[in-house]
Amino acid sequence: MMLKRVRIPILMYHALTEKDSDLANPVHISFSLFTKQMEWLKDNGYRSILLDELPEIISAAGVNDKLFVLTFDDGYSSLYKYAMPLLKKLEFKAVLYLSVNCIDKKDFTDLKDIQQSSLPVNDRPLTWNEVKEMRLNGWSVQSHSMSHADHSSIDTKQLIKEVFESKINIEFHLHEPVTHYAYPFGKYDTRSIDLVKQAGYMTAVSVHPGLCDNRSDQYRLPRLEMNRYDTLETFIKKVETGFKTPAEKRRSALRRILFSNLKIKDFIKRIAGNRIN
Repeated sequence: MMLKRVRIPILMYHALTEKDSDLANPVHISFSLFTKQMEWLKDNGYRSILLDELPEIISAAGVNDKLFVLTFDDGYSSLYKYAMPLLKKLEFKAVLYLSVNCIDKKDFTDLKDIQQSSLPVNDRPLTWNEVKEMRLNGWSVQSHSMSHADHSSIDTKQLIKEVFESKINIEFHLHEPVTHYAYPFGKYDTRSIDLVKQAGYMTAVSVHPGLCDNRSDQYRLPRLEMNRYDTLETFIKKVETGFKTPAEKRRSALRRILFSNLKIKDFIKRIAGNRIN
């Protein structure tokens, strides 16, 4: 009998808001919606894993566990306030991808290319003390660059700083290796992937939809963005299939073919600009 291939969803979140708001970017979702999603995972037998566990698990054909990776980008204090207690109660692990420049600051103005007006009100960056406490509560803290700049459009000198210095900073504060990376806005090119490898990261995540399996490029892992427009039905569809709609699945298959050669992706990027990830 042929064993079923292990396929794991990597879920992507940003800030959590006390109430639903159409003023902030749709990626910032209400705590009540997040709670419903996490409780569905728990009630349906899902178990969270961290990125360090991923390579061994996806290569182990025949594993029948329902597994997922839970990730949060940037570094919002709402994660400390809302997500950490809930995940501790549900016994879920999480990955926190930090944009280092904003940590310990009063706001997010040190992050590039982010519209401040689209950020949740009454939220702020995490402090290093909060990050350390989250680490003690089962969170894995990894890099999301220094300034959240688009990696496909900055010069190489700045790109080196984003990739290498973020790793050094987090390791200095937490005294443990940082081996996983998230590209800001999911933007990457040949240079950024090469530098992520040189810096010693073991994986990097994109914003391409789909489920992670043994065919996934470890430096372009697929990730499922969750937003305020997701109903519980669309959330379940994403978790189970990796896609919200059949059309998204078709686009993803075409992207995988076109981007299999990174030089082709770089060429398309030069023509299409920021319209592609």
